[in-house]
Amino acid sequence: MHHCKLLIVDDDPIWLKTAVRFFSFKGYRVYSADSCAAGLKLFVSNVPDCVLLDYNLIDGDAEVFCRKVRSGEKLLRTPVVVVSGEEMREMQAYTVCQADAFVLKGSFERITAVVEMVMRRINWERGVIKVGDLKLEKVGFRVLRNSRPFVELSPEQFQLLYLLLQESPEFVSEETISRFLYNSDFAPQNEDSIRGLMQRLRKKLGKQLGRRIKNKSRLGWIYVQPRSRSEKPRSSAEMSTV
Repeated sequence: MHHCKLLIVDDDPIWLKTAVRFFSFKGYRVYSADSCAAGLKLFVSNVPDCVLLDYNLIDGDAEVFCRKVRSGEKLLRTPVVVVSGEEMREMQAYTVCQADAFVLKGSFERITAVVEMVMRRINWERGVIKVGDLKLEKVGFRVLRNSRPFVELSPEQFQLLYLLLQESPEFVSEETISRFLYNSDFAPQNEDSIRGLMQRLRKKLGKQLGRRIKNKSRLGWIYVQPRSRSEKPRSSAEMSTV
């Protein structure tokens, strides 16, 4: 589940209703508004993680919305993705609205991909990474689960978990881990160090989250985010845990 707050502003009731259902199903905490004024009120009161904004609204447009949003220092870096059925609005979205992305209305899977791409980029700039219910903040080495403080990790453990989440759902080779942690090429003596560090990290995360970190020979290590609360992995590949 994403647990990200998404504000959707669109004056097309059918499209808005469909978008709310789609993103809610995807795990977002969705707020919706059918006008520029209503959207701005929700924005200030809820401070969403991202805004999905229709270019043309009944009482204004994306330019009006973005200008007011960008005027507040605390809200300045909230990412805004402008959506429109008109391709010609793309240039205006970037130059006039200073939007973080533009996407044509159509496939909601495509729109989701753009929203998630923007969120990853913004979070990287902020020193934050989020995968499912787990969120890491570089400042203070904070680890949160479902937006609540979860566990304290050593700097080395934090860096390792950050790397695994950053590459998820792909495997991370022990060579990559060695360069990341020790700033050196992989050497046989590093293998035991990496495995020991993984075991300590798993223990710190607890039984439920610890088993999300898996290992497969010749591929390396991977963080597998469960598909649901049942902790069922989203990948059907068989991976041996060490």
